[in-house]
Amino acid sequence: MKKLIYVCAGLLLILQACNSSKKTTAGGQSDKMKTVITDTYWKLTELNGKPIGEATEDRREVYLILRKQENRAQGNAGCNGYGGTYTLDANGFNIKFSSMMHTMMACPGLDVENEYLKAVEMTDSYYVTDGVLQLNKGRMAPLAKFVAVPDKAATIQ
Repeated sequence: MKKLIYVCAGLLLILQACNSSKKTTAGGQSDKMKTVITDTYWKLTELNGKPIGEATEDRREVYLILRKQENRAQGNAGCNGYGGTYTLDANGFNIKFSSMMHTMMACPGLDVENEYLKAVEMTDSYYVTDGVLQLNKGRMAPLAKFVAVPDKAATIQ
């Protein structure tokens, strides 16, 4: 009987240790991943369910950086630079972009750019897992997916 109690107590301790190492927020994100969203270069890989290929002669790399200082959002939409502000709620999974502006250079193939800028404006929540950022609207499919590019944000002002 004592042996059974010791085995059960040991299993309980193991389960508790596993549970505490995977601390998550209401959005299902670990605390570590929640802090990674800011000051990171996020390269667009998917827009409205369609994969986005590499930059071309007609389109630059589409990216997003959320600067922690002053809650400033910035990036390139493929041709034109854009920027504005963002707010994150206390739970860490709702996001709202505001005061968004962008340059208006004429470029070929602005369809991806226009679709991307609309997606950013519609975004009200996000999810980060395994170095992938998803921007969402409500419970709909992801509007945009990004992959983190380490250390690149520091090179862009």
